Amino acid sequence: MQEIKDILVNQDIDFSEDEILEAAQALGMNVNDLNDAEVQAIAQKVAQSKQPGKLAKNSNKPKNSNGKLTKNSSRRKSVPNLEGAISKASQVSNEEIQSLEDVLNAGIDAYTTDKADQLLSSIRNAPKEVVRKFTQAAMEEEADVESFRNIGEQLVTGIFGISATNAAE
Repeated sequence: MQEIKDILVNQDIDFSEDEILEAAQALGMNVNDLNDAEVQAIAQKVAQSKQPGKLAKNSNKPKNSNGKLTKNSSRRKSVPNLEGAISKASQVSNEEIQSLEDVLNAGIDAYTTDKADQLLSSIRNAPKEVVRKFTQAAMEEEADVESFRNIGEQLVTGIFGISATNAAE
């Protein structure tokens, strides 16, 4: 507290202890536990409330002593052009989308080719499957010759759409 009073007296600023306490409270600081930057900040706050700008002109410390950069600070990094950033982000996004599309198209092509090959193989093997299933059914039948002949006629009718008797005529 005494350090704050000394700074304000050296600057010829009239003050009260209540004003110092109000300034400290406004800045969220405890006057009993301050470092040099905080002492300076409280003194500036009191000085600004009494005589705006007097302490700031005579101080060697930056006006904003809490470490945050103001809008026009010389230490502030420049903000990149927003349009350029949006354009670049859009370009990167489009490239990623195109890459994903290419991968998906290649995957879909491989998948459809594989499924087409499987279907073609099934179609090619269908007659063999019909004969195998017919033979299996005939073996399970254990009937006479007439039963086998009936099964054969049904098979011919099912495969070719004609009856064996019509085919013989």
